Amino acid sequence: DATIWKPDSCQNCRCHGDIVICKPVVCRNPQCAFEKGEVLQIAANQCCPECVARTPGSCHHEEKIHGHGTEWASSPCSVCSCTHGEVQCTPQPCPPLLCGHQELEFIPEGSCCPVCVGPGKPCSYEGRVFQDGEDWPLSPCAKCVCRNGVAQCFTAQCQPLFCNQDETVVRVPGKCCPQCSSRSCSAPGRVYEHGEQWSENACTTCICHQGEVRCHRQSCPPLRCKKGQKRAQRPGQCCEECVSPAGSCLHNGIERYQDEMWKGSACEFCMCDRGQVTCQTGECAKVECAQGEELIHLDGKCCPECISRNGYCAYEENAEFMSSNASEVKHIPEGEKWADGPCNVCECRRAQVTCYEPSCPPCPVATLAQVVKGRCCPDCTSVHCHPDCLTCSQSPDHCDLCRDPTKMLRNGRCVHSCGLGFYQAGALCLACQPQCSTCTSGLECSSCQPPLLMQHGQCVSTCGDGFYQDRHSCAACHESCAACWGPTEKHCLACRDPFQVLREGGCKSSCGDGFYNKQGTCSACDQSCKSCGPSSPRCLTCTEKTVLHDGKCLSECAGGYYADATGKCKVCHNSCASCSGPTASHCTACSHHRALRQGHCVRDCGKGFYADHGVCKACYSSCLTCVGPEPSHCTQCKKPEEGLQVKQVPGANLTSGECLSQCRAQFYLENTGLCEGQNLVFCQNLEVIPACLGISSTED
Repeated sequence: DATIWKPDSCQNCRCHGDIVICKPVVCRNPQCAFEKGEVLQIAANQCCPECVARTPGSCHHEEKIHGHGTEWASSPCSVCSCTHGEVQCTPQPCPPLLCGHQELEFIPEGSCCPVCVGPGKPCSYEGRVFQDGEDWPLSPCAKCVCRNGVAQCFTAQCQPLFCNQDETVVRVPGKCCPQCSSRSCSAPGRVYEHGEQWSENACTTCICHQGEVRCHRQSCPPLRCKKGQKRAQRPGQCCEECVSPAGSCLHNGIERYQDEMWKGSACEFCMCDRGQVTCQTGECAKVECAQGEELIHLDGKCCPECISRNGYCAYEENAEFMSSNASEVKHIPEGEKWADGPCNVCECRRAQVTCYEPSCPPCPVATLAQVVKGRCCPDCTSVHCHPDCLTCSQSPDHCDLCRDPTKMLRNGRCVHSCGLGFYQAGALCLACQPQCSTCTSGLECSSCQPPLLMQHGQCVSTCGDGFYQDRHSCAACHESCAACWGPTEKHCLACRDPFQVLREGGCKSSCGDGFYNKQGTCSACDQSCKSCGPSSPRCLTCTEKTVLHDGKCLSECAGGYYADATGKCKVCHNSCASCSGPTASHCTACSHHRALRQGHCVRDCGKGFYADHGVCKACYSSCLTCVGPEPSHCTQCKKPEEGLQVKQVPGANLTSGECLSQCRAQFYLENTGLCEGQNLVFCQNLEVIPACLGISSTED
C-alpha cells in the first residue's frame, strides 16, 4: 500500500489498498527557441523532451530528418543512428546464445534473434517449414515441436478444478487454465469479474472484490488562483489547475492553454503559443544499454528503451509439503524451455511457467492403456479388467471407470466412501493437498495438519497481515486494523489507515487528551497531565489545582518559580528565592544575606525596619533603627532630643535599648544620642558630686 513505481518512463503508478492507479506523465513545455535552430530531443530512457541545439550533420533517412547523435528503430530488428550526417543501421542486439553439441543457430520467421535447432529433418506444417527442435504456437494454450521431421503437438496442463458453492469457473484472458473466482460485480453497463479494475472517471477507480465494488476517489488539494487566472480541468486529469485564459488554443475540439504541451502522436509534441498550435517531431537521443539489458521499442512510445534481460520464473518441481529435504525453487531465465519428464515440455514466458503434455487419443472400452517405454502415448490392448472396473489402465485392477455407478473411484479402486485425505468430485475421490487433514476441494482445506493454521481455506504456518490466530484457524481482523489480536475494532495492533493512530486497541484520527503519539501508537501521558505530546510524554496542560513545570504537573511550583494566569510555572526575578510574579517587586522569600521588604529582596532593611528570618519588619514607633519589635529593641532613636537608654545584655555584643525623652537617674544624654552612666572619679574631681549624683546639697 502507498508504493509508487513506474512501469515505463511515461507512467506513474500508485497502490491504494488493493487498487492500482496509473496516470500518464504530463510533460511541461520546455520553451524551445525553434527559430534559433533548437529541437525537441527525448533523452535516453526518458519520456519528456528537452531543448537541444541542432548540431550540424543531420541525416535524411526514410523521408525523415534525424539530428546528429540521435537513434531510432528502423525496423523491428534494426536500430539506426546518425553521426555527422551519416546513417548507420545495426541489427538489434540479441542475448548471448550457447547451443549444445550438434545444435545449429537458426533465426525463425518473424524473429530478430537466433535460436538453437537440432540437426534432424525439418517439418512441414500447414504450408510452413520448421527446423528440427523448433516449436511454434497453435494457440495461446497449445504448441507443436518438430522432432526429426515429425510434428508433435502439446496442450497446456490444467489441474482438475472444483470450486466452492459461492465461486464460479472463469477464464481469465491470457491464462490457459480456468480459475475459481468469487462473485462478480454489476456496474452500470456491464459485469466485472472478481479482481477486475476499471475507471469510472478521471478521479475514481474501482475494483470488484468478492461481489463488492470498492472505489478509490482521488482527493484534490485546495486551489487558489492568482488574479487574471481561472480554474480549468485538463483532459484526463482529476484535479483542476490555475490557468491563464489569455492566448488559449482550440485543438481537435479541446481547449488548450498558453504554453501547454501535449502529445499529438508517439513522436509528435504540440504546443499552444498565443492562440496558435504548432507541432514538432521529437528526436531520440542515442541509447546505450548496460550489460544485462536489451533495447526494446514499446508500442505507442517514440523512442526505444533499455529493459533488464534478467526476467525469470520461480518454479518448484515435485514439491513435497513439510519435507525435511524440501525441493529447491529454481529461478529459470525468461524464454528458457526444458523437458519435464520424458514427454512433457515446459517454458518460461512473461514470468510464468506453462507446461505442455502430448495430446493422446483415449483408449476404447474393454481395452487397456499400456505405457510403452520410449513413447509418450500408451498402446491400447484388449484385456479383461477387474470385475469392479468398466475400463482400466496401467494394470487390469487399476480402474478408470467403475461398473457400479454408486461407487467412487479412488486411486484406481472402486470404493463406497472417499475417506480421510480425499474429497468427492463427482464419481472421483481426489487427494487433498498434502497440508490438509480434510478438505472439500483441491483448492481449499477444511482442516489442517498440525501445527498449520486455516486461513481462507488454505493452510498456513502463521496468520498473515489482517488476520489473528483463533485456536487452529486464522480469523479476519476488523476492517480498521492492519494487524490485531481479536475480532473487534478494539483489538487492533496496527491501523490500516496510515493517517490514524492506535489508542487502547482502537484506530482513531488523533490521540486526544491524556495521550501522545509514539510512532503511530497512543501512549498514556503522565497521570498528572491533562494533555501531553504531540510525540513525547511531557505535559502540555494540567488538571485543576495543579501547575505545569518543566513538562510535569505539580501541586505547586518549585522554589524560584511562580504560577502565571495560565497555570504554568515561570522563573522568578533573580533577586527572589520565591515569588508571586515576574518582577523584582513580586518576591515572597529571599536568598541568604537578603531580607524581604515590601516584595523586594534587599541587603539592608533600612531605617525603621529590622530583619527577622529573612523578612523586614517595622521597628517600634520611637526607633529609627532597631533589632526587634519591642520599645527596648531600638539601636537609634527617631527623635534627636530623645536618648537611647541602653540595656546591656550580658554576653551580647549588640547595643539596644529604649528611647526616652529624659535619661534615667545617674545617666546623661551624650552627643552620640546614648544615655551614658556617670563617671564618679570625674565628678569628685569637679566637686559636683551632689549635682552629678542628683543629691541634695543639705545632705552630708
